Amino acid sequence: IYLFILFSLVSIISTIITNIYNYVGVKLNQFLYYKLNTMLIEKTKYLTLKDYENNETYDLLQRAEQEVGVRPFQIITTVASILSSLISVISSIIILYTWHSWTLFGFIILPFLAFKYFIRINENEYKVLFNRTQYERESWYVSHLLTKDEYIKEIINLNLFKYLFHKFDCLRKKFFKENIKIEKQKSLFTSLYQFSNSIITLFIVYQALSETFFNKIMIGNLTTYINTTEKVETSIRSIVGSIFSLHQSCLYANNIFIFFDYCQEKKKQTLYGKQIGDFQTIELINLSYKYPLRDEYALKDITITLHRGDTIALVGDNGSGKSTLLKILSGMYLDYEGSILIDGTELRDIDQTSLSKKVSVIFQDYNKYQFTVKENIGFGDILDFNNINKIKKSAELANADIFINKLNKKYEQQVGTWFAGGTQLSGGQWQKLAISRLFMNDKASIYILDEPTSSLDIISEHNFFLDFSKNISNSIVIFSTHRFVSAKFSNKILVLDNGKLIECGTHDNLIKKKGKYYKMYNYYLRSYEIIHE
Repeated sequence: IYLFILFSLVSIISTIITNIYNYVGVKLNQFLYYKLNTMLIEKTKYLTLKDYENNETYDLLQRAEQEVGVRPFQIITTVASILSSLISVISSIIILYTWHSWTLFGFIILPFLAFKYFIRINENEYKVLFNRTQYERESWYVSHLLTKDEYIKEIINLNLFKYLFHKFDCLRKKFFKENIKIEKQKSLFTSLYQFSNSIITLFIVYQALSETFFNKIMIGNLTTYINTTEKVETSIRSIVGSIFSLHQSCLYANNIFIFFDYCQEKKKQTLYGKQIGDFQTIELINLSYKYPLRDEYALKDITITLHRGDTIALVGDNGSGKSTLLKILSGMYLDYEGSILIDGTELRDIDQTSLSKKVSVIFQDYNKYQFTVKENIGFGDILDFNNINKIKKSAELANADIFINKLNKKYEQQVGTWFAGGTQLSGGQWQKLAISRLFMNDKASIYILDEPTSSLDIISEHNFFLDFSKNISNSIVIFSTHRFVSAKFSNKILVLDNGKLIECGTHDNLIKKKGKYYKMYNYYLRSYEIIHE
């Protein structure tokens, strides 16, 4: 009865412990996935536009993303498995040692002989997967092209599906072949290792059978030694497999720390910047900029001073450096040559968070947030995000309120088609939301606009600049445009050509000079007349 009660208690406690272990394991896995993913995304705030234009940064990020949800938990469970197997193998080794100590020799020496081969296989696998990160990203990109509404229209129109699908299929087939080759190597060596282990086990079992046959040991001892030998073999095989799995997981998990360290270095570069308030002037002194892997300069020796109250238009051919200059002024590129002084303080020495509060920007490739109208506009001033009166005023300044009030849920309307209840907007309506975001930052000292009216009709464009000039008269405004009608709203026009500032002045002055601006303006007028004939 005593033994039966003891057996029952052990069974019940074992069941309870197993279920608790499983629950804690799932909870830990979910916690690690949540915490490390949030840490990963949080670290990306220290990356700059320059980093996002570098394919090596994308490789670092992808490697970290691939491992963050898997490897840390694998490391923990593998360590737990090793400890569990060690407890089992130690008790079994003691039994075999008391019988014949030499029986342990094969079990101990074999893992050491196999160690370097398992390590080599792990490192080869890691190297293959490490080197194909960019191809994994390419595979993801092609899949993205084939499954998202913003691309599918042109893909259908140009009949690109077959070509892109073939590219996707070739990449995935390449990965499949590489994976199978790695698995073949692992399987062959694992089979060899397990076969050697089995030979050792069979030899020990034969020894036990032989001693039993000659009455050196009893049947009970035979059963014990056979079971113990199998347990030692299983436990050591488990330990060896777990150690190599641990080595593999550590190799891949290191990608997470490489990315974290990279972001930490970027964070150090942003510390100790000077705080800045409203500013009066921006001086560009011999400003030059060259993109990586390019020989020619995107900007070369730009020298000019911008004053509070100025409205400056940037004009020039495509590739003349307009967008590059705007990105530099907004603090996106800090690796420029020359100087940019804001009230005498070098731009690179200013705290980026402090600078962003005083700079309001709308880029040519503005974001189309698949959220509500309210969120699309409110993002312009995240500290005043829920101020609906300010949001409505910003929409009115951008002439966006007219179409917003026609939407079913007005400012609470979901826009875009990615999520339930969303409605698609026209290009001009999306741009008006982006312009509304610009107006949300009413404390900015400089407003930067890169082709702000490219999707607007002529009337909307005219109204925008009229309202813009009325409501933002005490700040520096600088915008790029291909429409020379827009340039007339500025009090200073900068003409860029191949990255150089070749002309500067008002519309009337530049027309009188009959230089580059004069030729571009007249060509624009002739093209406009031809289109409307």
